[in-house]
Amino acid sequence: MKVTRGMQRRTAKLARRAALVGSDTLIAGIDLAKRESVVVFIRAKDKARLGKLRIPTTREGVAELERRGCLMMEREGLTRLVLGMEPTDHYWKVVCRAGERLGIGYAIVQSFVVARARELDDLTRDKTDHRDAALIADLVADLRFTDVRLESGAWLALRSYADARARYRVERASALQEQRSLLELAWPELLRVVLDLRGCHLQAALRLGLTPSEIARIPLHRFTSRLRIKQRAHRFSPEMSRRIWEAARAAREEPEAVSAALRWQLAGERAQAAELAISRLDVRMREAFAATGLDWMRGQIRGLGEILLTNLLAFSGDPRRLDDAACMLKLAGSNPTERSSGEQVAAGGIHRRGRPSLRLLAFQAATCLLRHNPEFQIRYRALVDRARHPLSPKQAQLAVANKLLRVLWSMAVSGRPYDSQLAAGGLRQAA
Repeated sequence: MKVTRGMQRRTAKLARRAALVGSDTLIAGIDLAKRESVVVFIRAKDKARLGKLRIPTTREGVAELERRGCLMMEREGLTRLVLGMEPTDHYWKVVCRAGERLGIGYAIVQSFVVARARELDDLTRDKTDHRDAALIADLVADLRFTDVRLESGAWLALRSYADARARYRVERASALQEQRSLLELAWPELLRVVLDLRGCHLQAALRLGLTPSEIARIPLHRFTSRLRIKQRAHRFSPEMSRRIWEAARAAREEPEAVSAALRWQLAGERAQAAELAISRLDVRMREAFAATGLDWMRGQIRGLGEILLTNLLAFSGDPRRLDDAACMLKLAGSNPTERSSGEQVAAGGIHRRGRPSLRLLAFQAATCLLRHNPEFQIRYRALVDRARHPLSPKQAQLAVANKLLRVLWSMAVSGRPYDSQLAAGGLRQAA
């Protein structure tokens, strides 16, 4: 009988779970809430209910749970206490951190599994805090929990910087969209000349407080010299300043022009502040990425920029904690679905049950790789042009994004640099 790698990985996963929860374990199932949480104690070997209590969702509450649990273990002849809970908001991190300080193990049960267990328990969907806490404890006893663990300080800092950078990018995009709307309202002639508002000469002119009518009254050479001071030298184009000056002279003054000019300046200041914050966060992200021990992966894959690589790893957490490259796809929610039975093979779309930010970043990274990386271009063309079941361009790009996630996992786990020949051949690296 053949034993596949998937069977070996599942066996190892169950062995790790069994090492945490054994016959000598007291399980404290916790239904987390904002202020008070319900705890149900059960014995792991026979799922016998031993007691319940309410604790505040704080460190002090976990200390009280540990004290009561020790008394119960002494009475029942048990030697180990394990906390079981759902990943509810940030409260589970508070409880798990407190448990780590007290030397207590913990197990995380997915909310989807608890919901299904609620129906299988007595064929109803009735929900109470006491019932959910007991169901969570039962699932931990059955080893129906995940291997989720709290991230280290370096990865937490990197994730925080990546989240903040994403928010500032949204703020910058909102400010630029507001400026574009103001141009459509008050000066549509300028919008026809300048298509990209980010970092262009028109931004510099209006940040100086100049409305199109004031630009039109300034001689061309003086307008050009003022832009030369405001703009960076390598991004300055006299031809663009001339086109803006001519469009400003041809623009008509609408009644909303005065208020639009003020709102434009305020939106420009928001965009400029967001740009400054993003540049500062990039520096901090580089420092936090260096502390993770994976900074050697920079510049390995052609077409994958440093910031994009840092964001991908930040939103995936430490790839080295995952068992297989397929776990990266499940984390992103980009793994394909399949409902095959017998001779019928039915492939579907992607699951979309992972982290949307990671999935979006992987898709954006695939766009860059298809422009600059020949190995990933070969893979894309092979998927689009194959004779049987060719993929659409968007499906093939998503497949390239999945391949990138697998490559990043393999590099992080093995510690080997990127191999272009292996990537071009489409071979799968051993776990």
